[in-house]
Amino acid sequence: MNKFLKISFLTLGVLLGGALAGVWLGQEHIITLFVQALNRHLQVPVRASRLEVSVLDQFPRLSVTLHDVVVAGSEPTDTVKLARARRLYCAFDAWDLLAGRYHIRAVTLADAHVRVRRNRQGVGNYHVLRPDTATAPATEPFGMELEGIQLERVHVLYEDAGHRQHFRLRTPSLRAALTITDTRLTIAAQGRAYVETLRFGTDDYFQQKELGISTELTIDRPGQRLALAPSRVQVGPAAYTLGGTVAYRAAPVLDLHCQAAGADVQSVLALLPPRLNRALAGYRSRGEVYFGGTVRGEVSARRNPTVAVRFGCRNASFFHPRYQQAVEHVSLTGFFTNGAAQSATTAALHLDSIRGQLGGRPFRGRLQLTNFAAPRLQLQGRAEVDVARAVRFFPVAAIRQARGTASLSLRLSGPVRELRHRPTPAQVSGELRLQNLHLHLRDFRQPFTRLSGQLQLRGPDVLIPTLSGHLGNSDFRGSGKLRNLAAWLLQPGQPLRLEAVVASHLLDFNQLLYTYQPAASGVAAKGSHHQATGLRVPARIAVAVEATADQVRFRRLRGRQLRGNLQLQGQVFSSTGLALRAAGGRASVRGTVDARQPRLLKASTTVSCQQVPLDSLFYVFENFGQQFITQRHLRGSLTATAEVDSYYDAHLTPLTDRLEAEVHATVRNGELLNFEPLQKLSFLASRATLRHLRFAQLQNRLYIQSRTVYVPEMDIRSNVKAASLIQVTGTHTFDQQLEYHVRIPLLPGLLPQAIAGANGPMLRLAIQGNERDFAVRYERAPRAAASPQVTGPSSAAPPTPMPDPTSPVAPRPATRPSFELKKPAKKPAQPQAGEYFDF
Repeated sequence: MNKFLKISFLTLGVLLGGALAGVWLGQEHIITLFVQALNRHLQVPVRASRLEVSVLDQFPRLSVTLHDVVVAGSEPTDTVKLARARRLYCAFDAWDLLAGRYHIRAVTLADAHVRVRRNRQGVGNYHVLRPDTATAPATEPFGMELEGIQLERVHVLYEDAGHRQHFRLRTPSLRAALTITDTRLTIAAQGRAYVETLRFGTDDYFQQKELGISTELTIDRPGQRLALAPSRVQVGPAAYTLGGTVAYRAAPVLDLHCQAAGADVQSVLALLPPRLNRALAGYRSRGEVYFGGTVRGEVSARRNPTVAVRFGCRNASFFHPRYQQAVEHVSLTGFFTNGAAQSATTAALHLDSIRGQLGGRPFRGRLQLTNFAAPRLQLQGRAEVDVARAVRFFPVAAIRQARGTASLSLRLSGPVRELRHRPTPAQVSGELRLQNLHLHLRDFRQPFTRLSGQLQLRGPDVLIPTLSGHLGNSDFRGSGKLRNLAAWLLQPGQPLRLEAVVASHLLDFNQLLYTYQPAASGVAAKGSHHQATGLRVPARIAVAVEATADQVRFRRLRGRQLRGNLQLQGQVFSSTGLALRAAGGRASVRGTVDARQPRLLKASTTVSCQQVPLDSLFYVFENFGQQFITQRHLRGSLTATAEVDSYYDAHLTPLTDRLEAEVHATVRNGELLNFEPLQKLSFLASRATLRHLRFAQLQNRLYIQSRTVYVPEMDIRSNVKAASLIQVTGTHTFDQQLEYHVRIPLLPGLLPQAIAGANGPMLRLAIQGNERDFAVRYERAPRAAASPQVTGPSSAAPPTPMPDPTSPVAPRPATRPSFELKKPAKKPAQPQAGEYFDF
């Protein structure tokens, strides 16, 4: 046996050596025949760095191997090469070699880049074969009888400038068989291909997808017709069957059909461009999802083929692995066609018999969209919704948390343009019912709770027959109307108007004023301490609200019986009257807040109060930010009216240097208790009397300007017999610098007659300093009354335009009160941290 094996190996070695020797001796002859055949079959130049005949490259077949091959395109003006390859193997059988026939049986292309192009005129660069040379004469020693084509690591790029198409793919391993006759070219291919992208226009399809291909293609050269036998393309678990014909004698005429098997939602979505599947890419499905379609007709600049696609699902479920929520028992049938005219005007999309369940609650509907050039929509839907499950299945960025139930019915019918602009109630109608809804929005600190009510959609408006709920500690109930809501949601720049009547048991402004806190982002968040956007009020939103509340809370304020109205128009808030019982009396306010400049708000208001106890007023307003006169010093009732012009910066901080106000105040049955400066007047009355100073009525007109409160001269009739009439005037700055002047008429004989004035003797005192460090001193020289009167904001000329917050504040003309004294040095007109002053 061993001897036999040695003889066999020796014989094989002799034969192989003889073959190698024969190949080496006939190499030049084979290469010459090969080059002559290429020149006869090809009409484009082919270059290679070298050619060689090898037994080993394609063993057991012999091969002519071309190294570093470059194939030019068929367009003479095109400088881009059709193909570049590291190696091209053309193999033929050894028996053919022994018989003197050099017929290529197989071709292998390795490490190549192929670039196929069509210019805007539809001319391609791939016409490389000479006409009528598909087959060689029987007597020719060199010919092609391809039994196999193999592509190894080949990158293919196809570009069509006229149709804006760009295809890029590569073949790790793809085998094909090629059969060429006088009239037909048949290609059968099988293997794997990797699609990087199929771009149509600006959309990329089949991105980064691996395909399994099994196809057979026949080209009828005289009839100029391409036939695609039923072929299979595998993409993941889905298999797509393609078949049909393409005639290309003139403009291409298509007759193609496609059918999908084993598809699911993720496999279908994965084929679509990112702009279409981005929002849904994470969703998965179970159950039967199907689609199929046909493309028939001419493809040219004048005509489009007829496209018809049917799709749907049966008892399917759709879910997102991250949110652990599913829409179950879903069924629908769909159909798309571009219509009889094969254009957008006749295109139509139908979704019928839509049914399913979300969280065990059913929904159903149908949709029709026709005439894509001027779309016309018909939509009917009805759903019972578990809000928590719905939000988890399809998260909304603006909603942090939601739970409760809702029922929705909706009907739309008409041209989309009319539905977007000004729909009629006959075109748009629907109803939303809320029951015990809990809703926590991203930009709100407090959640909406116990929301219940009914909203009705009627054309562009939403009627609110009833709606109630809570926002934090505050509650509300009411009815109203949202006008032009549909256009406002669908079109930028459209106006929206809210008309409502709202009632509340409790309004807690400790929460309401700070509940809306929109999150800053990006650079704005980093620079939020240095820049502020101010109060941004949409220019297109108008509001008209009638409001009532049983109770109102804000810091120390405990109000009741709030009544009034609030309007918003053109970024200006206004009210003809808001009234409130608080601090033992009644107060009201009317005026406007101009928010057209977010970084400079102007409020022009008139505030009045009736019979408000002074001690309660000072307690509620926390002594107005000062400790000189506090709620423990005062008794009596205040009736006052104030006209105020105030400004606020981008941080909504009051600009106190711009504040102007005129206050008409009357105090009845007033008492001044334990007021320290009075204790220093013990020579007029006993300390016990001065500790409890009473006066029947006090009237005065106060002015606020340049961070200073001006108190014109006023008469105080008190219970002190020695000084029954006290005259007071002075100033009090927002920096708590005070300067008051007091004149007390004296009884005859108390002072020498030589120093008595025309109106009798006067005791003149000055109180100067700050609220914690002040001094009371005598004034010896009489002080002349100032002739000009202080001008308050109510008597000013017509209002001037609002100042620019970025410009420096112009100095105001000096205002002389009804007394002459040196005003305190003006400090920088900027409020200090935590400082405020309200009157």
